[in-house]
Amino acid sequence: MFRKLFIISLILLTSLSLAQNERNLRAGGYARVYSMGMNPYIVDLDNIKTNPAYGGQFSNMIWGDIGSSAASPYDGTGQFAGFNYRINKMISVGALLTRNDFQSLSIGKLDPGGLVAAINSVPGVTVIPLDNNLELMGSFNFDKLTLGIGIAYASTNDETKPATGSGTKNNASQIGINAGLLFNLSSTMNIDAALSLIMPSASYEPASGSKVDASQTFIMFDARMFMKMTSKLSLVPVVNFMTASGSIEAGGTTTDMTSYSQIGVGVGMHYQVGDLLIAGGPSLLIKSYTSPAVPNSSPELTSSQLVFPNWNLGAEFWFTDWLIGRLGYMAHTEQNTSESMATLTTKNEHTYTSFGTPDVRVGIGLRFGGFSLDATVNDDVLRQGLNLIGGGTPTLAYISASYAIP
Repeated sequence: MFRKLFIISLILLTSLSLAQNERNLRAGGYARVYSMGMNPYIVDLDNIKTNPAYGGQFSNMIWGDIGSSAASPYDGTGQFAGFNYRINKMISVGALLTRNDFQSLSIGKLDPGGLVAAINSVPGVTVIPLDNNLELMGSFNFDKLTLGIGIAYASTNDETKPATGSGTKNNASQIGINAGLLFNLSSTMNIDAALSLIMPSASYEPASGSKVDASQTFIMFDARMFMKMTSKLSLVPVVNFMTASGSIEAGGTTTDMTSYSQIGVGVGMHYQVGDLLIAGGPSLLIKSYTSPAVPNSSPELTSSQLVFPNWNLGAEFWFTDWLIGRLGYMAHTEQNTSESMATLTTKNEHTYTSFGTPDVRVGIGLRFGGFSLDATVNDDVLRQGLNLIGGGTPTLAYISASYAIP
């Protein structure tokens, strides 16, 4: 399917490319960011997911992901649809409709900590997992400052009402709120920052016995600065933070879930000259997990990861006004420390080094007028060569699409 779609799109865009006079820069998406090494040092349409202030910059658009060919209960993993519309010079509005396989950690991501699975692990409890999330957003432009806000909500319920006696009732819901800003400090310095709050919850009320409740809270902060050093080169420092915690109440006892925190800092470059863009750099991540103590069972246990260096590198080149080539690279080194129970009052500690598998990525972008198709190319396409003829290897691994209204 993906190979046929690629060939049809290529033929269509080749035959009509002479009619295109201006490049469409209101484009991109997850496939572009992914194929450039999950690059945090570039500006892309995908940034709207975490910072709704970008809705004003990427306005009058229909966009979304066609997704990947990976195994999924759906026709393509990661599919979603959205739009952004400029009401006037100051105000833009938009919406995203996402599923439970959404690829980005933002308020569009449903149940990011597996809360429903955790409450369903309690014997006798069955709660329907969340799906079909609706996110609304708006941005407000004040010349050098743009503010954005978004809100998302999803829910499920299951209630039985027998003719006699009591029935059961279970439900799950999630509300997400985010806010962001774009601030032009000067002609050589720009800041973007965003704060997100995700609050999933679930409950189960049996016909008899005690009610089971569960809830989680995620807080995320991201910020970066584009500092123009020359007309072609910008330095891009980034910082991000996330914390997550939750609890389950069953049988009158409240049990804390594993808590998580992460802080990351990095410095990259953004170099653009003519048709070539090179962006990337190293970052440092500190991650920590804490499992609460269980009375008469185990003490509090923690594990941590120091990730350095974490490399995100990418390059993009416009071959023609309608064809773009991309390369990306990711790799990291981790120093891991974990605790395990020795006795109820003592713990063992294990420290070791591990490595993330280095990953080279290849991508393409196709442009015709307002239509854009961005895709990550399956690496095997390059390795297998003529073996692809009559073979079953997918050509494109992940696809994003958009249409920018003139």
